[in-house]
Amino acid sequence: MKEFNKVRYHGPKKLACYNPFVNLYFNSRGNAVACCRNQTAILGKYPENTPEEIWFGKTAQQLREKMSHNDLSMGCDFCEHQFLTKRFSGLPSMHSDRYATTKSVYPKILELELSNKCNLQCVMCSGIVSSSIRRHRECMEELQIVYDSKFVDNLEVFLAHAKEICFYGGEPFLIDLYYDIWRRLLKIKSKAKLHVVTNGTIWNEEIENLLKNLKFTISVSFDAMNKEVFESIRKGAKFETVKENILKFNKILKGKGLSLSITPIKSNWQELPGVIDFCNSLNATINVSYVENPYEMALWTFDSAKLAEIEDYYSQYKFKYSNNYNSTYNLEVFKQCINQISLYKTRNKRIELEYSSSLPEINQSEKIINKWSNEALIRNLIFPEELDKLNKLVKKVSESCDEQNKKSFYKKYAEFVTTEGFISLKNIRNKDLDFSRAEAKLLILAEPDSIYGTSYLDMI
Repeated sequence: MKEFNKVRYHGPKKLACYNPFVNLYFNSRGNAVACCRNQTAILGKYPENTPEEIWFGKTAQQLREKMSHNDLSMGCDFCEHQFLTKRFSGLPSMHSDRYATTKSVYPKILELELSNKCNLQCVMCSGIVSSSIRRHRECMEELQIVYDSKFVDNLEVFLAHAKEICFYGGEPFLIDLYYDIWRRLLKIKSKAKLHVVTNGTIWNEEIENLLKNLKFTISVSFDAMNKEVFESIRKGAKFETVKENILKFNKILKGKGLSLSITPIKSNWQELPGVIDFCNSLNATINVSYVENPYEMALWTFDSAKLAEIEDYYSQYKFKYSNNYNSTYNLEVFKQCINQISLYKTRNKRIELEYSSSLPEINQSEKIINKWSNEALIRNLIFPEELDKLNKLVKKVSESCDEQNKKSFYKKYAEFVTTEGFISLKNIRNKDLDFSRAEAKLLILAEPDSIYGTSYLDMI
């Protein structure tokens, strides 16, 4: 808390988080929570409960009581990890600090994720946040939209009291209910700050009019300055269109209120500094969103050597000169990114050493393999020339492995031949041994083990 308070934008506070007191979030399944990162402590559900029943309900009161003692045990696992890794810029509590009070009558901040309607199929997303993914990639029925015009009517008293309203998706500029809310805000002449997280693919006359007449800030998902990398991640988006719309947003916002959000994954980690340079040129702020899952895309599952390479690349990067206010903030966020990579590296190095020490030496595994080989020869399941060819194939595959993975490969190969080897020899033999099938199996055995955990929270 002492370290966190040193970097809080609105000064030190008594509590770690004020979201339960000032923030209300409705997700696409109808659940209402105090924070997007806490989907465990469900305060209520629409349409079974009205917004007022949810906000003044028993669960909301319990969560506020917990947080008034800085108790993160009621579903706040993500933030607990953020605290332990000292990555304070990513804490979802930061945005509620400006309203640091425990005495709110109505929420100061509304966060709305009323639909997953989206025109993209981003590689790290799921059908929960993209109707296109749910329909085309997951081949599932569309999520039922539980919100309706009655919800907007019930929300009106909340709209009148809100200081900030955030609109998520899906793609917010494709969600009809949001336009209903924006029109109602125009009608009541709302002064609330409106924040939209968009993929940047949509622009039309009504959006332009809304931006001119309400107080918007815009966050555009923008994962690369390289067209091919960008379009390989944001499936269905055109790089030129999104970049052009970013410039339109910035122009109409007069250089204030634009942010770019990048999600560093294994395919675009090199793009982060360039996107920050682009941010600095626009006087925009950067938001770095770390992937927890899919596991295979997440940076925290890189081995320590690769993480050291990333850390070195980031540390040596020379940013273009910029003297605006937001560039200072962006560089601080970047430094925290480097620190996060360093933490991943240190953790994974420790895991690798522990894992490596648990593996048998290669010569121990080879003794088991040789014993099996001799028995296979005695049983006439393999001929000497075939065994020689198989051993050369094993050596070839092993040479593609690093030292740690080579020990793992020989261990797994020894286990395989002693449990399934004789049966496999029979299965892959017609007249001759099928070495293409043998190689395919060896390559599977050579794949690195998932030793870093299967969940981001394993790092706690």
